[in-house]
Amino acid sequence: MSGRFRIRWSIWLLVLLAGVSASPLGARRPYVVLEEFCAIGERVPGTAGHREARDYIIRNLENPQIDSFYARGVTFYNILKRFPGEHTIGIAAHWDSDIGCPGANDGGSGVALLLSLADTLEKNPAERGIDIIFFDGEDVGKADRIGSQHFAEQCRDEYSFIVVIDMVGDKDLQIFQEGYSVRSFPLLVDSLWEIAMQAAPSAFIPAVRYFIIDDHVSLITNGIRAVNVIDFDYPYWDTRDDTIDKCSEESLHKVYAFLLALVYGDRS
Repeated sequence: MSGRFRIRWSIWLLVLLAGVSASPLGARRPYVVLEEFCAIGERVPGTAGHREARDYIIRNLENPQIDSFYARGVTFYNILKRFPGEHTIGIAAHWDSDIGCPGANDGGSGVALLLSLADTLEKNPAERGIDIIFFDGEDVGKADRIGSQHFAEQCRDEYSFIVVIDMVGDKDLQIFQEGYSVRSFPLLVDSLWEIAMQAAPSAFIPAVRYFIIDDHVSLITNGIRAVNVIDFDYPYWDTRDDTIDKCSEESLHKVYAFLLALVYGDRS
Protein backbone atom coordinates (compact mmCIF):
# COMPACT_ATOMS: atom_id res chain seq x y z
CA MET A 1 0.00 0.00 0.00
CA SER A 2 1.38 3.38 -0.97
CA GLY A 3 0.53 5.06 2.34
CA ARG A 4 -2.93 6.60 2.08
CA PHE A 5 -6.35 6.04 0.64
CA ARG A 6 -8.67 8.73 -0.63
CA ILE A 7 -12.14 7.62 0.31
CA ARG A 8 -14.61 7.75 -2.56
CA TRP A 9 -17.06 10.40 -1.37
CA SER A 10 -20.23 8.74 -2.63
CA ILE A 11 -19.40 5.70 -0.51
CA TRP A 12 -18.16 7.78 2.40
CA LEU A 13 -21.37 9.76 2.58
CA LEU A 14 -23.34 6.54 2.70
CA VAL A 15 -21.19 5.39 5.60
CA LEU A 16 -21.71 8.65 7.47
CA LEU A 17 -25.45 8.75 6.87
CA ALA A 18 -26.14 5.10 7.67
CA GLY A 19 -27.42 4.82 11.22
CA VAL A 20 -26.72 1.77 13.35
CA SER A 21 -30.12 0.34 12.46
CA ALA A 22 -29.64 0.86 8.73
CA SER A 23 -28.50 -1.86 6.37
CA PRO A 24 -24.98 -1.09 5.11
CA LEU A 25 -25.25 -0.49 1.35
CA GLY A 26 -28.23 -2.83 1.11
CA ALA A 27 -26.51 -5.71 2.90
CA ARG A 28 -27.49 -7.56 6.04
CA ARG A 29 -26.50 -5.69 9.19
CA PRO A 30 -23.57 -7.25 11.09
CA TYR A 31 -25.53 -7.40 14.36
CA VAL A 32 -28.36 -9.36 12.73
CA VAL A 33 -25.80 -11.85 11.43
CA LEU A 34 -24.21 -12.00 14.89
CA GLU A 35 -27.56 -12.86 16.48
CA GLU A 36 -28.05 -15.76 14.09
CA PHE A 37 -24.48 -17.00 14.43
CA CYS A 38 -24.50 -16.84 18.23
CA ALA A 39 -27.71 -18.89 18.32
CA ILE A 40 -25.59 -21.86 17.23
CA GLY A 41 -23.69 -21.87 20.53
CA GLU A 42 -20.15 -23.13 20.99
CA ARG A 43 -18.14 -23.91 17.85
CA VAL A 44 -15.48 -26.23 19.20
CA PRO A 45 -13.78 -28.15 16.36
CA GLY A 46 -15.09 -31.69 16.01
CA THR A 47 -18.49 -30.94 17.56
CA ALA A 48 -21.98 -30.61 16.12
CA GLY A 49 -21.90 -26.87 16.83
CA HIS A 50 -18.72 -26.57 14.80
CA ARG A 51 -20.32 -28.29 11.83
CA GLU A 52 -23.46 -26.15 12.13
CA ALA A 53 -21.39 -22.97 12.21
CA ARG A 54 -19.41 -24.12 9.17
CA ASP A 55 -22.64 -24.76 7.27
CA TYR A 56 -24.04 -21.37 8.31
CA ILE A 57 -21.03 -19.52 6.92
CA ILE A 58 -21.04 -21.50 3.67
CA ARG A 59 -24.79 -21.03 3.26
CA ASN A 60 -24.40 -17.26 3.52
CA LEU A 61 -21.73 -16.99 0.83
CA GLU A 62 -22.03 -17.38 -2.92
CA ASN A 63 -19.71 -20.10 -4.23
CA PRO A 64 -17.06 -20.02 -1.49
CA GLN A 65 -13.86 -22.04 -1.60
CA ILE A 66 -13.60 -24.60 1.21
CA ASP A 67 -10.22 -25.96 2.27
CA SER A 68 -10.72 -28.92 4.62
CA PHE A 69 -7.72 -30.54 6.28
CA TYR A 70 -7.11 -33.05 9.05
CA ALA A 71 -5.01 -32.22 12.10
CA ARG A 72 -4.86 -33.45 15.69
CA GLY A 73 -7.63 -35.95 15.07
CA VAL A 74 -10.12 -33.34 13.83
CA THR A 75 -11.16 -31.97 10.44
CA PHE A 76 -10.79 -28.20 10.13
CA TYR A 77 -12.29 -25.92 7.50
CA ASN A 78 -10.87 -22.69 6.17
CA ILE A 79 -13.47 -20.88 4.06
CA LEU A 80 -12.64 -18.24 1.45
CA LYS A 81 -14.83 -15.99 -0.64
CA ARG A 82 -12.99 -14.28 -3.49
CA PHE A 83 -13.96 -11.01 -5.17
CA PRO A 84 -11.42 -10.73 -8.01
CA GLY A 85 -9.63 -7.51 -8.87
CA GLU A 86 -6.26 -5.79 -8.77
CA HIS A 87 -4.15 -5.15 -5.67
CA THR A 88 -5.98 -7.81 -3.67
CA ILE A 89 -6.30 -7.43 0.08
CA GLY A 90 -7.53 -10.03 2.54
CA ILE A 91 -9.93 -9.45 5.41
CA ALA A 92 -9.95 -12.38 7.81
CA ALA A 93 -11.43 -13.65 11.07
CA HIS A 94 -11.52 -16.96 12.90
CA TRP A 95 -14.86 -18.70 13.30
CA ASP A 96 -14.27 -21.45 15.89
CA SER A 97 -14.65 -21.02 19.65
CA ASP A 98 -12.88 -22.38 22.70
CA ILE A 99 -14.27 -25.12 24.95
CA GLY A 100 -16.74 -23.60 27.42
CA CYS A 101 -16.80 -20.24 25.61
CA PRO A 102 -19.75 -19.23 23.41
CA GLY A 103 -17.44 -16.90 21.49
CA ALA A 104 -19.89 -14.09 20.72
CA ASN A 105 -17.18 -11.45 20.61
CA ASP A 106 -14.20 -13.80 20.28
CA GLY A 107 -14.81 -15.08 16.76
CA GLY A 108 -18.48 -14.23 16.37
CA SER A 109 -18.00 -10.49 15.90
CA GLY A 110 -15.48 -11.05 13.12
CA VAL A 111 -17.69 -13.58 11.36
CA ALA A 112 -20.66 -11.20 11.46
CA LEU A 113 -18.62 -8.38 9.92
CA LEU A 114 -17.13 -10.59 7.21
CA LEU A 115 -20.47 -12.08 6.17
CA SER A 116 -22.07 -8.64 6.05
CA LEU A 117 -19.12 -7.34 4.05
CA ALA A 118 -19.41 -10.23 1.58
CA ASP A 119 -23.09 -9.42 1.16
CA THR A 120 -22.20 -5.77 0.54
CA LEU A 121 -19.58 -6.69 -2.06
CA GLU A 122 -22.03 -8.91 -3.92
CA LYS A 123 -24.41 -5.98 -4.22
CA ASN A 124 -21.76 -3.26 -4.66
CA PRO A 125 -18.61 -4.59 -6.36
CA ALA A 126 -15.34 -2.93 -5.45
CA GLU A 127 -12.62 -1.98 -7.91
CA ARG A 128 -9.89 -3.73 -5.96
CA GLY A 129 -9.67 -7.45 -5.26
CA ILE A 130 -11.01 -8.59 -1.87
CA ASP A 131 -10.61 -12.01 -0.30
CA ILE A 132 -12.88 -12.71 2.68
CA ILE A 133 -11.14 -15.40 4.76
CA PHE A 134 -12.61 -17.46 7.62
CA PHE A 135 -9.91 -19.26 9.61
CA ASP A 136 -10.70 -22.37 11.63
CA GLY A 137 -8.83 -23.62 14.69
CA GLU A 138 -7.57 -20.37 16.19
CA ASP A 139 -8.96 -21.16 19.64
CA VAL A 140 -7.59 -24.70 19.86
CA GLY A 141 -5.16 -24.94 22.78
CA LYS A 142 -3.57 -21.61 23.61
CA ALA A 143 -4.31 -19.78 20.36
CA ASP A 144 -2.61 -22.49 18.29
CA ARG A 145 -3.85 -20.84 15.07
CA ILE A 146 -4.16 -24.11 13.16
CA GLY A 147 -6.21 -22.75 10.26
CA SER A 148 -4.18 -19.60 9.67
CA GLN A 149 -0.93 -21.57 9.81
CA HIS A 150 -2.30 -24.03 7.23
CA PHE A 151 -3.43 -21.12 5.06
CA ALA A 152 -0.12 -19.28 5.34
CA GLU A 153 1.94 -22.32 4.39
CA GLN A 154 -0.06 -22.71 1.18
CA CYS A 155 -0.57 -19.03 0.39
CA ARG A 156 0.92 -17.57 -2.73
CA ASP A 157 2.43 -14.11 -2.45
CA GLU A 158 -0.65 -12.42 -3.88
CA TYR A 159 -1.87 -10.02 -1.19
CA SER A 160 -1.06 -6.38 -0.71
CA PHE A 161 -1.87 -7.12 2.93
CA ILE A 162 -4.34 -9.01 5.12
CA VAL A 163 -6.30 -7.45 7.99
CA VAL A 164 -7.26 -9.91 10.74
CA ILE A 165 -10.38 -8.86 12.68
CA ASP A 166 -10.99 -10.28 16.16
CA MET A 167 -12.97 -9.27 19.27
CA VAL A 168 -14.35 -6.00 17.90
CA GLY A 169 -17.90 -6.16 19.28
CA ASP A 170 -17.16 -5.00 22.83
CA LYS A 171 -19.54 -2.33 24.13
CA ASP A 172 -16.57 -0.25 25.33
CA LEU A 173 -14.70 -0.34 22.04
CA GLN A 174 -11.08 0.83 22.10
CA ILE A 175 -8.90 -0.62 19.37
CA PHE A 176 -5.23 0.06 19.97
CA GLN A 177 -2.52 -0.80 17.48
CA GLU A 178 -1.20 -4.32 18.04
CA GLY A 179 2.48 -4.72 18.88
CA TYR A 180 3.61 -7.48 16.51
CA SER A 181 1.82 -5.75 13.64
CA VAL A 182 3.58 -2.46 14.37
CA ARG A 183 6.96 -4.13 14.83
CA SER A 184 6.64 -5.84 11.44
CA PHE A 185 4.81 -3.22 9.34
CA PRO A 186 4.74 0.18 11.08
CA LEU A 187 3.87 2.24 7.98
CA LEU A 188 1.05 -0.12 7.02
CA VAL A 189 -0.42 0.03 10.53
CA ASP A 190 -0.25 3.82 10.57
CA SER A 191 -1.97 3.99 7.17
CA LEU A 192 -4.76 1.68 8.30
CA TRP A 193 -5.29 3.62 11.52
CA GLU A 194 -5.46 6.87 9.54
CA ILE A 195 -8.37 5.39 7.60
CA ALA A 196 -9.94 3.93 10.75
CA MET A 197 -9.75 7.15 12.74
CA GLN A 198 -11.61 8.98 9.97
CA ALA A 199 -14.30 6.31 9.82
CA ALA A 200 -14.64 5.72 13.58
CA PRO A 201 -12.57 8.32 15.45
CA SER A 202 -13.70 7.31 18.92
CA ALA A 203 -12.88 3.62 18.47
CA PHE A 204 -9.33 3.50 17.03
CA ILE A 205 -6.34 4.71 19.05
CA PRO A 206 -2.91 5.20 17.39
CA ALA A 207 -0.78 3.67 20.14
CA VAL A 208 0.35 0.16 21.10
CA ARG A 209 -1.07 -1.44 24.24
CA TYR A 210 -0.60 -5.20 23.73
CA PHE A 211 1.43 -7.77 21.82
CA ILE A 212 -1.14 -10.43 20.94
CA ILE A 213 -0.77 -13.95 19.55
CA ASP A 214 -3.53 -14.16 16.95
CA ASP A 215 -3.93 -15.39 13.37
CA HIS A 216 -1.88 -12.50 12.00
CA VAL A 217 1.24 -14.01 13.61
CA SER A 218 0.92 -17.13 11.45
CA LEU A 219 0.78 -14.90 8.39
CA ILE A 220 3.65 -12.63 9.39
CA THR A 221 5.98 -15.55 10.17
CA ASN A 222 5.27 -16.92 6.70
CA GLY A 223 6.17 -13.68 4.96
CA ILE A 224 2.66 -12.23 4.50
CA ARG A 225 1.96 -8.58 5.34
CA ALA A 226 -0.72 -8.77 8.04
CA VAL A 227 -2.19 -6.51 10.71
CA ASN A 228 -4.35 -7.42 13.69
CA VAL A 229 -7.41 -5.28 14.52
CA ILE A 230 -8.50 -6.31 18.02
CA ASP A 231 -9.84 -4.88 21.27
CA PHE A 232 -8.15 -7.05 23.88
CA ASP A 233 -9.59 -5.16 26.85
CA TYR A 234 -12.50 -7.57 27.17
CA PRO A 235 -13.09 -9.15 30.59
CA TYR A 236 -15.22 -11.98 29.20
CA TRP A 237 -12.51 -13.32 26.86
CA ASP A 238 -12.28 -17.12 26.93
CA THR A 239 -15.10 -17.47 29.47
CA ARG A 240 -18.67 -18.75 29.38
CA ASP A 241 -19.80 -15.11 29.70
CA ASP A 242 -18.65 -14.17 26.19
CA THR A 243 -22.27 -13.91 25.05
CA ILE A 244 -24.09 -11.59 22.69
CA ASP A 245 -25.40 -9.35 25.46
CA LYS A 246 -21.79 -8.22 25.98
CA CYS A 247 -21.62 -7.05 22.36
CA SER A 248 -22.74 -3.77 20.86
CA GLU A 249 -24.41 -3.07 17.54
CA GLU A 250 -22.83 0.39 17.60
CA SER A 251 -19.33 -1.08 17.97
CA LEU A 252 -19.87 -3.43 15.02
CA HIS A 253 -21.14 -0.48 13.00
CA LYS A 254 -17.96 1.50 13.73
CA VAL A 255 -15.69 -1.30 12.59
CA TYR A 256 -17.90 -1.82 9.56
CA ALA A 257 -17.46 1.82 8.59
CA PHE A 258 -13.70 1.25 8.68
CA LEU A 259 -13.99 -1.85 6.48
CA LEU A 260 -16.14 -0.01 3.96
CA ALA A 261 -13.62 2.84 3.79
CA LEU A 262 -10.83 0.33 3.31
CA VAL A 263 -12.60 -1.70 0.64
CA TYR A 264 -14.01 1.17 -1.42
CA GLY A 265 -11.21 3.68 -0.92
CA ASP A 266 -9.22 5.02 -3.86
CA ARG A 267 -5.48 4.33 -3.71
CA SER A 268 -3.10 7.25 -4.07
